[in-house]
Amino acid sequence: MFEGQRAPDYGSQGEVRLTFAENGSSKVGVRFDKQIPGGIDLGGSCELDHGLFCSVDSLCLDGPGWEDRAKHSFDVVFEFASEESQQVPVILFLKDVEKICGNNYTYHGLKNKLESFPAGVFIVGSQIQTDARKDKSNNGSPWLKFSYSQAAILDLAFQDSFGRAGEKNKEALKMSKHITKLFPNKVTIESPEDETELSQWKQLLGRDIEILKAKANFLKIQSFLTRHGMECTDLESVVCVKDRNLTSECVDKIVGYALSYQLKDHPIQTPGKDARVVLSGVSLKYGIDLLESIQSGPKKKSTKKSLKDVVTENEFEKRLLPDVIPPDEIGVTFEDIGALENVKETLQELVMLPLQRPELFSKGQLMKPCKGILLFGPPGTGKTMLAKAVATEAGANFINISMSSIASKWFGEGEKYVKAVFSLASKISPSVIFVDEVDGMLGRRENPGEHEAMRKMKNEFMVNWDGLRTKDKERVLVLAATNRPFDLDEAVVRRLPRRLMVNLPDAPNRKKILSVILAKEDLADDVDLEALANLTDGYSGSDLKNLCITAAHRPIREILEREKKERTLAEAENRPAPPQCCSGDVRSLKFSDFKHAHEQVCASISSDSKNMNELVQWNDLYGEGGSRHKTPLSYFM
Repeated sequence: MFEGQRAPDYGSQGEVRLTFAENGSSKVGVRFDKQIPGGIDLGGSCELDHGLFCSVDSLCLDGPGWEDRAKHSFDVVFEFASEESQQVPVILFLKDVEKICGNNYTYHGLKNKLESFPAGVFIVGSQIQTDARKDKSNNGSPWLKFSYSQAAILDLAFQDSFGRAGEKNKEALKMSKHITKLFPNKVTIESPEDETELSQWKQLLGRDIEILKAKANFLKIQSFLTRHGMECTDLESVVCVKDRNLTSECVDKIVGYALSYQLKDHPIQTPGKDARVVLSGVSLKYGIDLLESIQSGPKKKSTKKSLKDVVTENEFEKRLLPDVIPPDEIGVTFEDIGALENVKETLQELVMLPLQRPELFSKGQLMKPCKGILLFGPPGTGKTMLAKAVATEAGANFINISMSSIASKWFGEGEKYVKAVFSLASKISPSVIFVDEVDGMLGRRENPGEHEAMRKMKNEFMVNWDGLRTKDKERVLVLAATNRPFDLDEAVVRRLPRRLMVNLPDAPNRKKILSVILAKEDLADDVDLEALANLTDGYSGSDLKNLCITAAHRPIREILEREKKERTLAEAENRPAPPQCCSGDVRSLKFSDFKHAHEQVCASISSDSKNMNELVQWNDLYGEGGSRHKTPLSYFM
């Protein structure tokens, strides 16, 4: 079914116009007598809105007496319920009543049956509601009339953010009127608000979905076997595929694999005319397992909910969802970061353990997970890489927030984007909200030149971060990074209780960083990483990487110069140019290459600069392990 299409009502009549002889299990094109919502013209084979591709299993031959056969199932159920009600009260559950009440014929037949039921029968119907009717708009609505009647409707109201009341067509309104007349009493089942009850409710829904998928897959395989003259004695005990819906192609492959497996050991003798192939349960189980192993591939099966399955409540969450990076797509781990061992250990304790083992932090009030961590220090020291590695190691979704992702030209939409960031992070938790250069977004609010919209965005960010409605046990962490922590607003600093300075590396740490950068490079025997680390005093991690890149270009530059000389010499001697060099001709990196690069690439930060002094002072006052000692003002200025 495509978007906008709806399955025809039960009992709709039509004519098969398109068939595919090459694939008998595929769908066929049917031209229906009545218009079909979202129907097509079958490539010019019928009128527009009358055609639809249908599965063969959902069609039955329009022969004499088909109406009686269709009515027979209802008659048997109602007669049985009437007889049983004379002994004990009976509750009759009609599932998916919207499929029954779609056309006038089935509606009037069901209406007559309901009116003639004895007093001992209570009828409950279920409807999966696809439009998002809110409770606020239902005041005084006929959908919420509660009168004492024998029939009631149980409505599973799953909210769909894309539903719009104005998009209802005439067929949907007609069906709604039929359901309202048959079942005047309505009970809407909403999701529980309590976290514990909501978790249990989701588990029950997941279990019901698995049962429905397993039942549907069982019927598909059973129908396929019957249609092709085969059967399986242990079909019900073997078929238990509940993690996905099997397509017709999947069922075809499963039976094919099972048949091939069985024919290896038990070849079929010359069968009779009416002989049926009997598949063993072991063979069918082999076919299911083989298909599952082929489709899953070498990757591990993810136990977390896919981001595609996240239900967004509004357009702001919908726009932010593509920017979320799953942990397996970040590609940065702690092994990719040389040095910073103290910072890694602190992040392991503060971030990764609460996200990975929340049960250890559920006791008492002092074990609540940390909601905010600030990484500050000079540029190029690896703050952003640390944030990515934290999300990867903790298995958390990564949301990178910047002004471009939450700012809007419309006044007031910036606050809605900020709110959507935290609501989306809560849905896909565990998650890490990373704000790089946080001083630009959450700087001091006393700036007289600041726009009113920017101040409102800051207030909204802090309210959703740690306000009245925030939940203490929510596995959402705000990880901020900045080069200027002294420009942050005091309220932001308060919400970042752990403040870690990522300083310039010393000589031993520079050696570790160089070993990580040069781990996959071809180095000559004279390369001494310890000597190179001592040579690069004051270099940041980014400076060291730029130094190594510059050194790696020197052998390539030598090859290009040699090729140019050989080409010039060949032209002078009037002979063909020599072949170009390949990657195997590039020599190993020598220590002289790094010395030459050291003359070109210098440290980007001075340890005696004003910014570095301010960072050290701020770390002493507010950072981890600071002295907290304020220098008193001298009497002599």
